[in-house]
Amino acid sequence: MTDLQAVFHRPFKEQVAAWRLRMGNQIPTARWDDIQKAQHDRSFMVAGALKADLLADLAGAVDKAITKGASLEEFRRDFRKIVKERGWHGWTGEGTQAGENWRTRIIYRTNMRTSYMAGRYAQLMSGPFPLWVYKHGGSADPRPHHLALDGLVLPREHPFWQTHFPPNDWNCSCSVTGARNERHARRKGGDPSKALPENWDRINERTGEPGDLGKGWGYAPGASVAGEITRLAKAKAEKLPPQIASDFVEAVEKRAGIRQATSLKDAEKLVEELGLASRKVAWPRGASLEGVNQAIEALHEIEQRFDMRKMQAVGSGPAIAKLSNGRIKAPKNAAAWYAMRLNVMGWHRAGLSVDPHPQADLMEPMQERRRARHKAMVSRFKDGAAKRAAQKVDWRFGVVDEGPRFPRSVAQHESGHRLHASFYEQVEEAINGWRQEGWHLALSEYGATDRFEFVAESFVLYMMGPERHWRLKPSLLALFKKLDKAYAD
Repeated sequence: MTDLQAVFHRPFKEQVAAWRLRMGNQIPTARWDDIQKAQHDRSFMVAGALKADLLADLAGAVDKAITKGASLEEFRRDFRKIVKERGWHGWTGEGTQAGENWRTRIIYRTNMRTSYMAGRYAQLMSGPFPLWVYKHGGSADPRPHHLALDGLVLPREHPFWQTHFPPNDWNCSCSVTGARNERHARRKGGDPSKALPENWDRINERTGEPGDLGKGWGYAPGASVAGEITRLAKAKAEKLPPQIASDFVEAVEKRAGIRQATSLKDAEKLVEELGLASRKVAWPRGASLEGVNQAIEALHEIEQRFDMRKMQAVGSGPAIAKLSNGRIKAPKNAAAWYAMRLNVMGWHRAGLSVDPHPQADLMEPMQERRRARHKAMVSRFKDGAAKRAAQKVDWRFGVVDEGPRFPRSVAQHESGHRLHASFYEQVEEAINGWRQEGWHLALSEYGATDRFEFVAESFVLYMMGPERHWRLKPSLLALFKKLDKAYAD
């Protein structure tokens, strides 16, 4: 079964730069700990891979995963081909399917996650964020000591981040987000009053690391090269070192084969080129071009993965309303909308913004009231999978409220409506009992509105990857996987 964390993955510039710094220095090693901590920031290794040509092929397979979004299954196919052609034997895990699956998963996920977080560290260091917030990854079976750090807020200069910036162990999916002040930190899910765990920096004799960190994980990936990552991410390709320049612009700007629109007018052409709709419609005037590109990318990804009915049009809400000859009217307060009957998707500028809400800090009291209401609603349900999932959720208006992911999540939400319309009977059967069981409380306030918004918000979580799937009604999750080509062998 495919690991969706990287299917159609879109690398950000800092991640690609962090990875290419490592890829340019391939080091043969016998054991996984032959290279220690920050040494990984400038080197690539696979334990037991001693031959240069073998190591180069493995690095190429990882590069494909990071820059072009190759799935875990695709990486596994590449791995099998490489070890066969290079005659590599004696590697840990060889000989059984379970062993191979374990080894390829470790190589794939470790490189994907460390390069991502190295890029994230560089972003946070160069951004206007004096406070950093530790966020647990949301695993359904969390490590208690990782979960205990969830919501911790500390200045970015605090020594904690030099050892505990995630990942903090194998397969750790924790993350860090930045905040401008304490109010902003609370809105990001942080708790400024939360104290560091006692003895967080005491060395564990068993692992040699502070506290409960996994052996070899007591460092911040990318910290030693953060300034260089930032510089490389902003540099022109011709100014990059040769080993890093190769395919850099293609990987970042084309985003795995999808060109970036250069203007709103060009975005209309891009929609036509990608075959996203049968009618060409203008995008909202004054909309963020970055947001438009993200929306188009998300729609293209969904188009490749699901055989939904083809949209008639996508673009400016008022333009689509005009196109309908008065049959529909663009709602004023919606970031975007989907008309099932006419199969069109309309956008307003608000749905294409990648900037923080200008009054974000003032919305915290509303968020506190939302959490209290959610807690009261959850308490009325009987114990079960839905209630357990709901109890872990930070109840918000939408699955993704705003920020860099917002245009992508809006496109996914409206596509959830399109999927509902395309497979109506199957979806209706899959969501039977959604409110009675309490699965709406594991989503968002908007997702609890009615069955249509329940499906749309569920689809956003599904597209965000397997780490969020525990919040979905099992029968609906099973249907999404059945319809998703990414899960087909």
